Amino acid sequence: TMTTSRQERYSTRTIDIIVHGATGFTGKRVVTHLAKHHPELNVAVCGRSQDKLTAVANSVGWNESKCKSSIFVVSDIVNENDKLVTAFANAKVVIACAGPYRQCGLPILKAAVEARADYLDLCGEPQFFDDALLSFDREARSAGVLACHAAAFDCVPAELGGALAERELLKNNTSCAGVEVIHTMQNVSCANATTWHAAVDGFHAAASGELAKSRQKVKENYPEFKETMPPSRPAEWAKAPVAPGLLPGYNEELELRTMKFVGADSSAIRCSWRYLRSRKPDHPRKGTSIPEPKLSVLIGMDSKDSMSALKVMGFGATFSFLARYKWGCDMLHANPEGFSGGVFKTEGPTQEELEKGRFTTYVTAFGPNNNDRRARVKVSGPEPGYVATPILIVSLALTILDTGKADAGNDLSFDAGVTLPGALFGDSEKVYEHMRNEGVNFDVVDEFDDSQSPV
Repeated sequence: TMTTSRQERYSTRTIDIIVHGATGFTGKRVVTHLAKHHPELNVAVCGRSQDKLTAVANSVGWNESKCKSSIFVVSDIVNENDKLVTAFANAKVVIACAGPYRQCGLPILKAAVEARADYLDLCGEPQFFDDALLSFDREARSAGVLACHAAAFDCVPAELGGALAERELLKNNTSCAGVEVIHTMQNVSCANATTWHAAVDGFHAAASGELAKSRQKVKENYPEFKETMPPSRPAEWAKAPVAPGLLPGYNEELELRTMKFVGADSSAIRCSWRYLRSRKPDHPRKGTSIPEPKLSVLIGMDSKDSMSALKVMGFGATFSFLARYKWGCDMLHANPEGFSGGVFKTEGPTQEELEKGRFTTYVTAFGPNNNDRRARVKVSGPEPGYVATPILIVSLALTILDTGKADAGNDLSFDAGVTLPGALFGDSEKVYEHMRNEGVNFDVVDEFDDSQSPV
């Protein structure tokens, strides 16, 4: 089987994890997390600049011989793809941290598949999910390579929180008729502008029809998605969750104002459902005979603070108008701070903000009847963008590394393919164990207490 081939492949490779884009804001933090919490792993770094890579290596205490063996410089990923393949050929897992992925993601994935190294990235760009699937999924399957996008705050809490809540309902023999995800942040005031740039490009792709073109191509190239379409959601099923429209909604249980969350979560969850169904038509949660739940992904805000909800709506409206046009995108790229009300800054959050920030994501799975027991999962962790992200992507990497160990069982959904966290890890016990050990909790709860509500 592929698992034994993964074990054979890993047995000849000496690098456990190679971090590409190791000198960026997030890449550095991934390397630091690995050095601090996993000294048992052999880690390498890869990027464009020898000096910057050496600085990162020095910051985590690598000596001269470690630097010689573990720093790989590839200054042009497109024209030096063979160099990239050589860098990855001795690695078990590639963690790709260099975005925006729509511009530089595919050559890195291509090299990983050619080198037969498993691959994880931080990408939250729905168009890239489609492009990567079209370009490399079949190739990855025949090479026995796993590739998974969105292995960070985009989209692990929503995807794996959702899968866990659905699994809880299933334990009680209740079908899942709806999934609601509410992200809340505590003491998080700003994020790095790289995220903003990706959002601008992603929104423009959707508005300009680029995304629709990718989706059409996926339809043409993946007839199995159409063949494994689920039945329609029965009309008598409860309408939960009720999603807010243009105006903010209100969640009574959490006493939060809610608004539609503009991240990639909904897109990722739906892609996961579709992929899992096509690969495992008799899957107990996502098989072809099971209607798809209604999905709502929201951001929750303090209900007493109407101003911030209105402010978010104002900035959101300006953003969505400008991002439709090429000239508007240029304006948004030129001034992230101004157009986001200071939320996105080129230099990113300060050390103090990173230490104090927290996130709590509340996930509810609803049964078909209003009086059915609901399953609730509370996901909580440190500052989401840069502190939780290394924890999440490293946890997923450790779970993949486990499957290559001689004595290890394998509880991943498949052995190869280009996919997303919910499809690949949604039935794994190990991944939740790793995340808890690293510092992000996924707790099945009877009720949400409001001790973690946003302040």
